[in-house]
Amino acid sequence: MIREELAQHAIPIGSVTNHPRNVRQGDIGAISQSLKDNGQYRPIVVQRSTGHVLAGNHTLKAAKALGWKEIAATFVDCDDDRALRILLADNRTNDLASYDDNALAELLKELATTTLALEGSMYSGDDLDDILFKAEYNHGNTTADGGTHDNSDNYYDKTIRSLILVYEEDTHKEIVAKLDRIVTELDVKDYSQAVKRLIEQWK
Repeated sequence: MIREELAQHAIPIGSVTNHPRNVRQGDIGAISQSLKDNGQYRPIVVQRSTGHVLAGNHTLKAAKALGWKEIAATFVDCDDDRALRILLADNRTNDLASYDDNALAELLKELATTTLALEGSMYSGDDLDDILFKAEYNHGNTTADGGTHDNSDNYYDKTIRSLILVYEEDTHKEIVAKLDRIVTELDVKDYSQAVKRLIEQWK
């Protein structure tokens, strides 16, 4: 359903079309679920002269899949060259975004305690577990000066396993400082390689 706040922007869903040169591939199932849970909370953006969607192509597809007769839309007056630039810019700016995993985890934990839990957020309990684990994984690679050895890509590699060690704050700072020196002296990439080298030397 279109949210009441957008009712004045409702148009017949068949009066606009997906842009024929949209190269983005979206998750129609996920968008459909969001529309069912939350309704349409922002309008799609359409080039007035052609009726082609510039932002919200997959929202249009999802709404059609749900059998909607109307969709909320706003229109822009631009030529085809500018339309392509808007189309690409809308997708690209989304690609360039990132998350603060710790802040995201806190938001999801807060929602998880409510009556609706994570419903409508498009996150599951498993997603929350993964985010919490990743945050702890990177915390375990915090350097003495507050930086990090970025191993986030390793987290998603199922052939790689992690080992989380928990220490009191003072002990943690001491260990991190020593590991920083070891990383430098051994000329390795991160703590994982440093510990591996030390264990090999122990043998």
